[in-house]
Amino acid sequence: MNPHDNQPTGRAQPLIRWPGRWVALLGCAALALPLYSAAADKLLYNGRIYTQDEAQPWAEAMVLDGDTLTFVGSDADALARVDAGTETVDLGGRLVLPGFIDTHIHVGDTFPWVYAVSLSPDMNPEQVLAAVAEYARANPQQTPLVGYGFLGAAFGEQGPTAKMLDEVVPDRPVMLFDEGFHTAWVNSKAMAAVGLTADTPDPVPGRHYYKRYDDGQPTGWLIEGGAFNWISEKLGVVNAANLARGAASFLGTMSSMGITAAFDAGMVDGGEATFALMEELVAEDRLPLRIVGSLYTNTDAKLDSALTTLAGLNERFHSEFFDLRMLKVSLDGTVEAKTAYLLEPYITPPGHRGDSLVSAEKAESVILAAAAAGVDLHLHTLGDAAVRMGLDLAEQVRTELPDADVRITLCHLQIVAPADVQRFGKLDVIAQSTPSWYVYDDVAEEFLGKDRLQHFYPLRSIAAGGGRITLGTDYPASWIGLDGLNPLFNIEMAMTRQPAGDADFKVQPPLSERITLEQAIRAYTLDAAYQLRLEDQVGSLQAGKQADFVVLSDNLFEIDTYAIHKAKVQMTVVDGKVVFDAARSGAHD
Repeated sequence: MNPHDNQPTGRAQPLIRWPGRWVALLGCAALALPLYSAAADKLLYNGRIYTQDEAQPWAEAMVLDGDTLTFVGSDADALARVDAGTETVDLGGRLVLPGFIDTHIHVGDTFPWVYAVSLSPDMNPEQVLAAVAEYARANPQQTPLVGYGFLGAAFGEQGPTAKMLDEVVPDRPVMLFDEGFHTAWVNSKAMAAVGLTADTPDPVPGRHYYKRYDDGQPTGWLIEGGAFNWISEKLGVVNAANLARGAASFLGTMSSMGITAAFDAGMVDGGEATFALMEELVAEDRLPLRIVGSLYTNTDAKLDSALTTLAGLNERFHSEFFDLRMLKVSLDGTVEAKTAYLLEPYITPPGHRGDSLVSAEKAESVILAAAAAGVDLHLHTLGDAAVRMGLDLAEQVRTELPDADVRITLCHLQIVAPADVQRFGKLDVIAQSTPSWYVYDDVAEEFLGKDRLQHFYPLRSIAAGGGRITLGTDYPASWIGLDGLNPLFNIEMAMTRQPAGDADFKVQPPLSERITLEQAIRAYTLDAAYQLRLEDQVGSLQAGKQADFVVLSDNLFEIDTYAIHKAKVQMTVVDGKVVFDAARSGAHD
């Protein structure tokens, strides 16, 4: 994998929500239309429209008035609703789906990394350091030098060290984040700049801490956000210039992949600079997708002020295209960082099970208060003990506040104890996960043993038990680079539990947890809209809903499963406006 695959340089830029005439996919085929009084603005016809409407799963045509679908049905019936002035698009038999909704991504936190050094979990330490050295030579002005994507486990039990980075970048601070953004790595210049020494206490011992040598000196590897967020802020890793530059590119990339809405699981890195940029994008009508945001918390200290802070953010950001109104709580970390919270210990060190990143008492009090206030909850639960903790909290909400109108999502779900699978349906808890991670996990096998791989990502069983499943990417926390952002890669990998296009690769156990195409599409559309509390506006193609949809080059129902990732987005429409058109952008030439 090219270490710079993640950088969207040269990808299609957004056609940002401007009004104007549509461009037909196969050339504008003008219809001989009769004159009717009930005229409409736009007609799309001759399509294979998969609606997510149980009463009418398939249709041929859609009629739009402004930003709203006014009719979905047959070509013949659609003609009765248009006149000679109606704009027309011949879909040429293409597949149309509701717009893809990414149910777990960090949109704002991707902006700073678009033009950073892009590493890969596949790299060994020598390759990582070589990539950093090359990037440093090519970008002598970048201070601090920043990047992301390395795998901490590749460096052994001690992890990456400042001394290693000093060998390749001795003259300025460096700060790199791992593939999951749950650990960071700094050089000696960075530690000196912020005053990180042997005398610096761990923020939350055993949960958010600094890896140390025997003499107490930090090694340069920082475990979990409490240990690195303050360093990132003090070094100025994120600034207005790199945020704006990254946003201009990344938003266009999202549109080119058919993403019309997203749940932002926390704008952490940029703080006020990110919020100021979002304010500007909203004011200037430059967001080409709907974003529902959240306040990210991962320590007791952040939970203390969470509801007050969230209320202020919601008052500031409460519009159709950016609505910041959910509470995100990270209950644990990742297996590769050994911060995932487990029911049974890791193989090494003996007895280590990880721990919850927040205390059980604090999580309980704040989550119950949030539920009582009608604040929807999104809980990071990767290890099986964290999943159980999240389900126990959900059960407490359902029991103590039975009338609370609150939606609860548990995200990632890498390891779920069999006894907890049926609880999702019983407790009305949404199960969110990231299929681009469903590649046979050698690191997990080494850290946990082969038997526990049988408890990974049990989406099909959760759905069979009445649970609602949704899919997203956690981008930029991707194991496969920019492809990890692509809904079509994730749909295929949810169905195969193998790398995209590789039918011979070892399947991520258990094989029985593969889901169907219909389930995967629903998880990216209608049920995704439900998670974001947008199901009355988007998620299906029905009269009265907003016109958010995507047109694909291939019919996913007719091609080989292992070719789904090769399908291309031809057109992305949000609120009735074209935000991406492959024919105009030359994206697939």
